[in-house]
Amino acid sequence: MEKRELGLLTLIIIGLLLSRLLPHSPNFTSTIAGLIFGGAMLRRSFFVFIILACYYVADLLINNTIYSVDHAQFQWLSQSAYWIYSSFLLIFWISRTFTERFQNPFALFVISLSSSILFFLFSNFGVWLENIIYVNDFSGLTNCFIAALPFFANEVAGTFFYTCLFFGTYWLYDSRKQFRAIAPEKI
Repeated sequence: MEKRELGLLTLIIIGLLLSRLLPHSPNFTSTIAGLIFGGAMLRRSFFVFIILACYYVADLLINNTIYSVDHAQFQWLSQSAYWIYSSFLLIFWISRTFTERFQNPFALFVISLSSSILFFLFSNFGVWLENIIYVNDFSGLTNCFIAALPFFANEVAGTFFYTCLFFGTYWLYDSRKQFRAIAPEKI
């Protein structure tokens, strides 16, 4: 593992854990932004599993401390976890596919919005399939998506914010490094 990749992976993991474990608005986290950034910048595909493992650890902590009053026993997986993790894998893969376009801020906007929509559709479809809160018909599916709209707004805002933070930090660091290579005695 290169030093650069280790640093980027560490940045993603710290962002993911802090944004999920510290108090925040529901769904305003760095998860999707970290997957977009990781997919674009990390060369090895297996890094997605390290990112997802950290997400899982955060999920275990959240589900068994903050949300522990909702269930009587230890919860290993959250509701609709398979749908959530599937969307995360897909987001990482999509961002790897369109890596060359990440120098363009508009492309980052599009991939961030698209990824948030994908997560919204997958996760809420999974919640509806669980058949715990919503009836398993079109009316239940519609109600599920309508009830999730406030969370979607937070998800989009969080994804935009953290995508700008991850890529902005990387671009600033990279430009400083390039400037140093050109004029090392002036820094």
